[in-house]
Amino acid sequence: MLRPLLVLSLLSFASAAAELQTTGAGVEITAGSLGSFTLTYPEFEPAHKQIEVKAAGSQAAIRYEGGVECAVSITKDEIDLVFKNVPAGTKSWKMSMLIDIGFAKGGSWKIADKEGVFPAEKAAPPQIASLNGTSFRLKNAQGQSLDITTPDYAFQQLTDNREWNWAIYNWFFMVPFNADNPTGKIRITSDLASVTKLIDPFGQSLKDSFPNKLNSLDDLKADVENEKAYYVGIETPKLDRFGGLPGSGELLGLKKTGFFRVEQKQDKWWLVDPDGNAFFHFGVCGFAPNDDYTYVKGRVGIYEWLPKLDSEFASAFREHNPDHFSFYLANVIRKFGVPYDYESHAARMIERVRKWGFNSIGAFSPVPTTAHVKADFPYVAHLPINEWEGVPRIPGAHEVWDPYDAATTKMIADKLAAELPARANDPLLIGYFIVNEPRYDELPRVIPSLPGKHACKQRLVAFLKDKYKSADAFNTAWQAKAASFDDLIEPGLAVTTDVAKADVKAFVGEFMETYFTQIEKAFRQHDANHMLIGSRLQPITIEDEQLCRIMGRHLDVVSYNYYTYGVDTAALKRYHDWTGGKPMMLSEFFWASPKDSGLIGGREVNSQQERGLAYRNYVEQSAALGFIIGIEWFTLVDQATTGRWFSQYNGESYNTGLLSVADRPWKDMLAEMMKTNHTIYDLLLGKRPPFAWDDPRFRSGSK
Repeated sequence: MLRPLLVLSLLSFASAAAELQTTGAGVEITAGSLGSFTLTYPEFEPAHKQIEVKAAGSQAAIRYEGGVECAVSITKDEIDLVFKNVPAGTKSWKMSMLIDIGFAKGGSWKIADKEGVFPAEKAAPPQIASLNGTSFRLKNAQGQSLDITTPDYAFQQLTDNREWNWAIYNWFFMVPFNADNPTGKIRITSDLASVTKLIDPFGQSLKDSFPNKLNSLDDLKADVENEKAYYVGIETPKLDRFGGLPGSGELLGLKKTGFFRVEQKQDKWWLVDPDGNAFFHFGVCGFAPNDDYTYVKGRVGIYEWLPKLDSEFASAFREHNPDHFSFYLANVIRKFGVPYDYESHAARMIERVRKWGFNSIGAFSPVPTTAHVKADFPYVAHLPINEWEGVPRIPGAHEVWDPYDAATTKMIADKLAAELPARANDPLLIGYFIVNEPRYDELPRVIPSLPGKHACKQRLVAFLKDKYKSADAFNTAWQAKAASFDDLIEPGLAVTTDVAKADVKAFVGEFMETYFTQIEKAFRQHDANHMLIGSRLQPITIEDEQLCRIMGRHLDVVSYNYYTYGVDTAALKRYHDWTGGKPMMLSEFFWASPKDSGLIGGREVNSQQERGLAYRNYVEQSAALGFIIGIEWFTLVDQATTGRWFSQYNGESYNTGLLSVADRPWKDMLAEMMKTNHTIYDLLLGKRPPFAWDDPRFRSGSK
C-alpha cells in the first residue's frame, strides 16, 4: 500500500539575508559572510537510492528507486517538498548539512536548550550532540548566526567528522514519517549584523598565540638577516644540476636522453633526469601564491588592517581584484620592500626549497619564465583541460568530460595541438598531469541518471541495445518496464539488479578505455618527449581494478593523491599490480598542526616536529617499495587564515605550508624533512633502511 502525498514546507529568512536555490546536491543556503550551506534532499529509512535529480533555480525533481518521487519548489521565503509513492513501512526521513571546520575558530552551536562551542581539536566521542529538539543555532566567531527550526519530533545530531579523517562537521535532523501528518516546516532565520575583529595586520588569528607568530613589523624586517644565517647553516648533499644523484646513471645502467623518463632495472623503477641520473621527484605544490589569497568582500570588518587596491600593496591583490587579498604577499612586500612579482618569488623559493631538499615545482604552479631555467629547476605541468578553460564536465562526476561528445573531444584536441608543442623540447619538464582528482568512481551512478542530451547516456543505451537486442530481454535482466530502447534515453535508469550493475560496470570500462585512448593519442601526437603522469586520483577512485588496468595501458606514471597516517604498503602494491606494474607518484599530501600554527583542520598532528616525522615515515616507507618515483608536498605556503579565495567564506584554512603567512619557515618540521630529502638516494640504493615512526597512528595501514 502506498502512503498519501506528503507536503513539506521550509520557510527561509528574507532574501536580503540569504539566497536559496536548488542544486544537484540539495537546497543551497547562501548566508553572506556566515557562509554557504547545502541542505540535502530527503533521505529515507529504509533507504531509497536517488536515481535522478533535475534542479533549476527554484525547482527540483528527485526520483528514487522504487518509484518514490520528491518535487521541490522555492517561492520567496518558502520551500515546498511534495513526496509521491512513499511505500508502507517507511520509518523516517532526514536532511543533513555540512558545516565548515572554520567554525572551530570561536564558533558555537545550540540544539534546544543544550549549547557548546565547536571543538578546536577532534571531539571524543565524535558525536558532539545527539538529542531531540526542533531548534538549531549555528554561530561564528564574529557573532553572526543562523537559526533553523525543524519539524516537530525531530532528532538532531552534530558530529565531528575528523574522527573519519574529514575536517568538517555534520548536522542532521531526522523526523518520523507519519502519513497522518503530511506537512512539515523548517524555518531559517539569521543575524548577520555582528562584526568582531578576528585577524591581525599580518593575516594571523588575533586570539591564537604560537611560537612562529609574527608580532611586529620590526620582527618581520629582522627576519631578512636572521634567515641568511639559517640557510647558510644547512648542509646539502652533492647532486647533479637537476637534483639527481651524480654517477648513478653509470652505476645503474640508466639511459641518458636529455629528458625526464622512467626506467626499470632489476624490478625497480627509477625516474631518470635529462643527464641520465637517478632522480627522486621532491615536488612542492602551489609554488606561486594561490591558497594564501583570501576573500575579503563582505567581511572587511573582521580584519584589523586592509590596504587599498591602489596602494603599495597593489601586487598583493590577485589579478588586481579587490576581493582577493594575500596577507602573505603583503608581508613579503613589507619584508623585502618591493612589489611582488612571480619571477623574483620563484627565484627566491627555488633557492630556499633546494636547501630543504626539494627539487621540483609541483602541481598548481604556473611555470616561471626564466627563474627555473637559470636554476635548472624541474617542474610538472597540467594539460590544458582545466575547468576554467571551458571544457564541459559531466554533471555529478567531478572533472570528468564526455569522450563520446564530438564537440568536447574536438575542443580538447585543439587545445593540446595549440599548447603542447611549445614545451615539447623542454628538458626541465618532467611530465603532464591530465586533471586533478577526477571522480571516475561516480560514473556508474551518474551516467545512468543523465538525461538524453548527454552523448555518454546515448552510448550507454546503444551498448544495452547491442547486448540485449530486445526490450523484453533487457526488462528481464534489469527488472524494468521499457517499451523500447528509445524509452531509456531520457529518464534516469534504476540500476538495482546484479546484472544491471555488471552492465554499467562494463560500460564504464568502455568509457574509460575510450577516454584514455583519446588523451594518449592526442598527447603523444604533439609531445613525444615527455611523460603522461596521470590524474592525481583520490583513494576512493583508485580502489578500482578495472580503472587501474585501463590507466596502466595508457600512462607512463600513475599519480595518486594519497592522504593517510600510516602508509598502507599492501594497498600501494595492489594498485601497482593492477596497473600492470607501472611506476607511481604520490602527488599530494600534508599534515597540519593546529596547536602551534593558529590554523584549524587538515590531517592533524600535535606539533611541527610531528609534521616532519609524519613526512619521513610516509616518504621513506613508500620509496622503499621500489616503484614510487616521487612525491609532491601540498603546499609551499600555509592557506589563508580566513580561507582560500575561490571558496569565499567556506575555504580551507589549513597549516599546509613549508612557510607561514609571515614567510617564516616551519623549522622544526623542515629539520625532520631534510633528514629524508638529503639522504633519499642512500635509501633507494639500499644503503640504509627506511625510517619508521614508532607511533600507533603511523603504523602500516592506519588511516
